[in-house]
Amino acid sequence: MHRVIINKLGPIDYVEISCNEFMVLTGAQASGKSTIAKTIFFFRSIKDDILSLAIKKASRINGDMYLLKALQAELKDKFMRVFGSSWGMDNSMFIEYRYNDVTYVKIRLVEETKYATPNYIWIEHSESIKEFLTRCDNDLSKYAAAIPEEEKLIIKNELNKLFSDQFDSVYIPAGRSLITLLATQLNYVYSTMEEAQKRAIDYCTRNYLERILRIRPEFEDGLQGLMRNNPIKTRTQKDTLEVASDLTEAILKGSYRYNNGDERLEIQDNQYVKINFISSGQQEVIWFLNLFFYHLLQGHPTSFIIEEPESHLFPESQNAVSELISFVKNTGNNMLVTTHSPYVLGSFNNLLYAASSPKGIWEKVDKIVKRQFWINRAGFNAFFVQDGHATDCMDNMLDIINSELIDGISSHINNTFDALHDIRARHEEAGE
Repeated sequence: MHRVIINKLGPIDYVEISCNEFMVLTGAQASGKSTIAKTIFFFRSIKDDILSLAIKKASRINGDMYLLKALQAELKDKFMRVFGSSWGMDNSMFIEYRYNDVTYVKIRLVEETKYATPNYIWIEHSESIKEFLTRCDNDLSKYAAAIPEEEKLIIKNELNKLFSDQFDSVYIPAGRSLITLLATQLNYVYSTMEEAQKRAIDYCTRNYLERILRIRPEFEDGLQGLMRNNPIKTRTQKDTLEVASDLTEAILKGSYRYNNGDERLEIQDNQYVKINFISSGQQEVIWFLNLFFYHLLQGHPTSFIIEEPESHLFPESQNAVSELISFVKNTGNNMLVTTHSPYVLGSFNNLLYAASSPKGIWEKVDKIVKRQFWINRAGFNAFFVQDGHATDCMDNMLDIINSELIDGISSHINNTFDALHDIRARHEEAGE
């Protein structure tokens, strides 16, 4: 099991947690949930960085470079684009990710002695990574042009084995509605930006934005068109896509289309709303729902990291989104969710509780909550992030998220109401 360690980074004082198949992080704003999520994405996407560098080396874009040196430079730059400048960070900051018993990457700060700049970023790779990069350097030297596709697949499979990770990594940031709102201008704005301006966009948001721009043209005929235009390998995959499509369109209350540079939500035949005029809740979810469907269609196991899936949604829709997240997880993917919402946490608890039901009542439980949405406790963890630490908040007796935590999220509001009610009651009793 992967393990992440974070020390003195942003609001995090010290966190060390094992990364399960399905993880939930909750806590107040600025408590460090996103810091943990971004750190995990940073490390899990390193294998993609290596593959990209190998392709560049073989194609002679940087043919004379050594992969280890190039990776060092890439990760230093990536660190600053994810977390900001190291100059203002605590000198004792370090982050470490252990993929297995022999493979790890650690990043820390060391004092700069040559130049008048504090906090130099130092990256330490395990010997297993160094050996792989050296061997890859030697293997790639035989190519005079681009790597053949079959060789790319070999390298990718070797990286998956090295990092004990068969999953692609997709980060879905908060604040998605702004990207959706500017949809019609997105291609023009992004294509006219200087590279320095693009680099000013934080790494996770830029990664999400570029992912959307790459796949958006494939949605010309919506989700059903995607299914028609791409080979469906098995009946199980077809059934999975149909469930995902139904859930997506039920949440959106329409069907997404991209046509001649115009994004729209079709409400019914010949009736549509342009995407920049749909509700803020629809704008928040529309593209992560599309990404779910796209990756289910491609059939590649994916690790989704989703910030605040509940944003701007009515509680009923939050429940539907929670069920879809669980469904996508159950089709062979991983999930990490950050949330403030007691409705999302409550929905996950329902799915955990349903899954823990005695086998004799499964049929009855399935009529209330479909089995395809149930969450297996064995692969699930939830953490409450507060005061720089992440505390396991599972109730191990009931195998659900601690209900006191969920109730506590709204306790301040409830306590305020109780205090106001008491004052009014005493006033009325006194007859004043």
